[in-house]
Amino acid sequence: MKILLILAAAALLVLGASSCFFVVDQTEFAIQMRFGEPVATLVEPGLYRKWPTDVVVRLDNRLQVLENPGPGQDDKEYLTEDEQSGIGKNVVVTTYTCWRIRSEPAAALRFLETMGDVQSAAARIGDVVVSELGAALGQNDFTVLVSEDPAQRNWDDFLLTVRERCAARIDEPYGVELVDIGIQRLNFPDQNRRNVFERMRAERETIAARYRSEGEELATGIRAQAERQREEILAEANEEAEKIRGQADAEAARIYAEAYGADPEFYEFMRTLEAYEKTLDEGTTAILSGNSDFLRLLNPRAADVLPPAGADDDS
Repeated sequence: MKILLILAAAALLVLGASSCFFVVDQTEFAIQMRFGEPVATLVEPGLYRKWPTDVVVRLDNRLQVLENPGPGQDDKEYLTEDEQSGIGKNVVVTTYTCWRIRSEPAAALRFLETMGDVQSAAARIGDVVVSELGAALGQNDFTVLVSEDPAQRNWDDFLLTVRERCAARIDEPYGVELVDIGIQRLNFPDQNRRNVFERMRAERETIAARYRSEGEELATGIRAQAERQREEILAEANEEAEKIRGQADAEAARIYAEAYGADPEFYEFMRTLEAYEKTLDEGTTAILSGNSDFLRLLNPRAADVLPPAGADDDS
């Protein structure tokens, strides 16, 4: 019986001791409450004392990631500004927001008083992000986010502006630190996507047609220039060829004259043979007079009977 009393007393002692101490993990902040009022805000991990009646509220101090922009919410559709047409573009934006409870004791206590818990804080932060993102998109042209011109695209400054606006509404008032806001995906609504793609395709086709037209114009100029150069080269070549042919004909005439003067009979003989070669072949049929000068070399007998070439028939 005594042993049972000792064990019961020991159990009560351990239970009482455990109710007087608590541990704060490195992944959390703790706020010690006594009769509903905070008496201590603990942001450092360790072992702490408390009254058995005190209540310890624990808050997760790790980095929280809020997507799209909150639990159970769909992609948000926003309207951008379009200065050229005056008609904004509907875009669907998927965002992410990184935040955490500030490490100062006063900030942790303010978070508990204003937000209550992480789930409520996520909902509130999501509403602020949606509001500021929509306002920023409504004040900026779509080309700030998507553009082929780097001078128009200013994605980083746009997100920095949104983050600063959200931080001004969240950080100090609610005891949280807004670490980052980013866009995961940017798209067009399903009902507008086909029209947008068709318009983009038409714009690209217009640009391609302009490039082709400019290319054809450039090619025409190059071809015309090449044709002029060709005509000039051919004209110079023909002129040079005519000059060379003239010189060659003059040289040939000189050589012929010298050859004829040296031996007229041999020259006449060679010229006759050249005429035979050019005019007579196996398929040639010629009907000529027996005393024709053209047949003088082909008919040796006629050469003895016929008068010399150029002589009259009476001689």
